[in-house]
Amino acid sequence: MEREERQKNVTIAEVARAAGVSSATVSYVLSGRTDIKVAEATRERVLSVCRELGYRKGAGRGRTAKGVTIDDIAREAGVSTATVSYIVNGRTDVKIGEETRRKVLQICNLRQYTPSSVARQLAGKKSGLVGICVPESDCALQNAHYFSLLHALQNALREAGYGVLLFPAGEEGCPKEMPEGILCIDLTQEEFYSLKESCFVPIVAVGMIVDDPLFFKAFVDHAALIAAAKERLRCKTLTYAAYPYRNAPYLDDLRAAMNGDTLFLVHSLSALQEYVKAHPEEHYLFADRALAETCAPLLDAKQYCAAVYGEGAGELCLSLREMAEHAVKMLESAIFREEDAPHTFRLAPNL
Repeated sequence: MEREERQKNVTIAEVARAAGVSSATVSYVLSGRTDIKVAEATRERVLSVCRELGYRKGAGRGRTAKGVTIDDIAREAGVSTATVSYIVNGRTDVKIGEETRRKVLQICNLRQYTPSSVARQLAGKKSGLVGICVPESDCALQNAHYFSLLHALQNALREAGYGVLLFPAGEEGCPKEMPEGILCIDLTQEEFYSLKESCFVPIVAVGMIVDDPLFFKAFVDHAALIAAAKERLRCKTLTYAAYPYRNAPYLDDLRAAMNGDTLFLVHSLSALQEYVKAHPEEHYLFADRALAETCAPLLDAKQYCAAVYGEGAGELCLSLREMAEHAVKMLESAIFREEDAPHTFRLAPNL
């Protein structure tokens, strides 16, 4: 009985702490990911800790609020059970740092530990609003790309009956009007986790990747896009001219999909044109039509193609509407704590 109870209470975070690695690394090992490099010694250590603690894949995520105790919250937050009790009961006669309070409430939210006092602090009155956190690039064309995704998300949210609250990336704290959830576009890791620590609402990553299995995310399937471009151009290798995305894991995913191809990050149109002039014999995949049109006079039409963020015949179409609708569904799954819902959506081109 003691061993069974232990198995129920072990989380990925606990395995990560015991193994001295990140929760993302534990997730990669347990999922058998081969596209992420994990040292064999690290892999063996993680699996050994899983066996020692009695961790079973999927057990942590399937836990309900009844399976989580105040001791679990205290252990994960690194505080005493008394501190957790003071925070969840809203005690103001005991001095507790704001950072500690935020951390405890965040863990309560993630672990679905919601006695009535916590529920009041985490939820409060429903606003009917969803926030969209948008970055700004030095490249005007990349900002246009962000705007296209923003427009698709706004439409999907309105169709689902939500109002939209926009706020810029890097802004400290949560918006004054607390949204029911937040959709993030291409944030840095630091910006994402800062937002997570400031806002006790569900957050979905869009057009970016978060190295944490707890969070929902929707992004372009780079491997499928590049494979489709090669098939269309009938070539074995190509150069992909893409924007310098701010989210490092998203760029890492793109680099991993290249598989011997060349990645050119477009910091300026003049630099892109100079590269194409210096490599006129290569085949090209452009991240959008605007980049393709910039280089069209320098290439034969059979040498290049572009990803098109919309609907259209005979092109590599990436439906932002489809990705936006999935992102909104994911957000609702997070809001209503549907932990078994798919946490990742990869947008592949419609051929």
